Amino acid sequence: PMTVDHILPRAQGGLTVFENLCFACRLCNEFKGSQISAVDPLSGAATTLFHPRREVWAEHFVWDETSVTLLGLTATGRATIIALQINHPIMVAARRRWVSVGWHP
Repeated sequence: PMTVDHILPRAQGGLTVFENLCFACRLCNEFKGSQISAVDPLSGAATTLFHPRREVWAEHFVWDETSVTLLGLTATGRATIIALQINHPIMVAARRRWVSVGWHP
């Protein structure tokens, strides 16, 4: 199920206004919590998480050849994948099923 996520979490001063809201799967939203940044596993540097209203998805992410694992193209993409646990085994298994019936990507 999808949930409404505060891009800048309320705990960080984010407002409940359209510009600060987006849809997120429940697991990603729970893993994100009040985070606004994370560590890029490649460089070890802290970076902001992907902002879906201000940034272009395709500049930061790409699907692997099976279309079930998301890969980060940038520090922001990699840190977001780790912070939100986007490649959590539950989600990878679900995507594998979706791909098999043509629902994804």
